[in-house]
Amino acid sequence: MNGKDKRQAPRDKHDSVIEIFNVEGKVACIGRLIDFSSLGASFSVGVPIVMPDKFRVRLRLMDKGVLEAEARVAWMRRQANATRYGIKFDSLKQIRPKELK
Repeated sequence: MNGKDKRQAPRDKHDSVIEIFNVEGKVACIGRLIDFSSLGASFSVGVPIVMPDKFRVRLRLMDKGVLEAEARVAWMRRQANATRYGIKFDSLKQIRPKELK
């Protein structure tokens, strides 16, 4: 491997929460957001979860507010104490602006 990052958009590292919703619209899982871009994100969960082909996520980012996205899994990697997922956004919208101080 040549070591070059092949992503189409730069990612910012985050230590935040990501909520994954089931088809009924209820929170199915909460994960730890690792990084984020306008095109996708990666997150980890302690116990592997079965992800549908398409699903909805909510991200709470201090610098951007609360975002919701329609997404799908791009990759999955099992690690010693967690499972990490990479997701690609089909749509992304801000549902609450960042709070002003």
